[in-house]
Amino acid sequence: MQPDKVLHRSLTWATGMAAMLALTIIGNSLPASAQPKTLDGYIAIAVANNPRLRSYSLRAEAAEKRIKPASSLTDPMLMVGVTNVPSDLTFNTDMMTMKEIGISQMLMVPGKYSLMGTMAEKDHAIALDDYDTKKLELIASVKMEYYNLYSMDRSISVMKRSIDLLKDFLKIASTRFETGQGIQQDVLKAQVELTMMNDELIRMQTDRNNMAARFNTLLSRAPSDSVEIPDELTRATFGGTLDSLQGEAFRRNPMILSMQRMVEKDEAMHQLARRAVIPDFDVKLSYGRRETIDIPTGMKASDMVSASVEMNLPVFFWRKQNLKAEEAEITVSQSESQLRAVRNEVTQALQESLNEIDKDSKLIDLYRSGLIPQATQNLNAGLAGYQVGKIDFMTLVDNFLLLNKYQIEYEKVFAEYHKKLADLEMLTAAKILP
Repeated sequence: MQPDKVLHRSLTWATGMAAMLALTIIGNSLPASAQPKTLDGYIAIAVANNPRLRSYSLRAEAAEKRIKPASSLTDPMLMVGVTNVPSDLTFNTDMMTMKEIGISQMLMVPGKYSLMGTMAEKDHAIALDDYDTKKLELIASVKMEYYNLYSMDRSISVMKRSIDLLKDFLKIASTRFETGQGIQQDVLKAQVELTMMNDELIRMQTDRNNMAARFNTLLSRAPSDSVEIPDELTRATFGGTLDSLQGEAFRRNPMILSMQRMVEKDEAMHQLARRAVIPDFDVKLSYGRRETIDIPTGMKASDMVSASVEMNLPVFFWRKQNLKAEEAEITVSQSESQLRAVRNEVTQALQESLNEIDKDSKLIDLYRSGLIPQATQNLNAGLAGYQVGKIDFMTLVDNFLLLNKYQIEYEKVFAEYHKKLADLEMLTAAKILP
């Protein structure tokens, strides 16, 4: 290939890169249905198939089954036996010998049952909140890996085009060296850079395969399954403030809701501990059958009916029940402190995410409107200058590598921006990404 033709091709490539950047700025106009796989589709697969999320769902179902038993009476006790049986094991020689059957039931004041039911209901609600927390984490992980894959696919595409262009530079340098217009060092420089870029491409493709394996694991698919990502993604717009996001998080974040329910459960436990000084009752009823014949009258001895009520006496309440009530009160304060701590942590995470989003947004604009167009123009000028001997080959390659670096860094920043938005969605439990 002649040097002038190579120059024309290189200039065309640089112009094409600028056009690709313009398309990125405009965004992808194709409807989601035209894409082979959508992000929402991948998320639906993950939510349906992820075994860890399934375990939290089953845990919540199990907790629901404990609500009614918690507020129900304990099982009654059936008693069957004999009383006052002589050593000769006869049942009709002693007037006190009886065959006895009875039943007993332990009873508490109604308030205790309702409080135990409330605690079980809170456990169920906490289990549901834990499921929602894990679901949000799973969705965020899917989105983050999705944008990692998008960034890597774009970077690989940039690297492949850069390798093609560098091959053209190598041809130019070789032709100039063969015709006596260049030096061998330029050829060697191009060969070394080409080898290094091919090495980096292999590393990027390996990283892409590892990303796909992690992505498929989230979806409970085979690690080697293909993952299709659109060629272009539209930049999501965002204008949230800390106050609005904090309000959403405090109302909807399931981790915060779980801690609120934990406080409510501990308050119910405290009330139950305070009622421990109220005695519990054990009501018993039994029937005794006698077979002995009363000798004076010749009649069978009458059967017996017995009834009794037993209760515990909390006479050591200052050493037991009172201390348990104080312990439960401390537990409530502990849960309230944990709730405040979680809210503070969420607020801090929101602020940090907002800071990162603001930084990445500015960098995206900087790369789009400044660094990449300027580096493209600089490379175009360098190509023309090298042809007429105004700049050396080393400077041309440096200009080329700088453009390649900016293009790949732009794709990484684009992905990081959207990953932080996914992080905000997890913290606020609100829809932010399109």
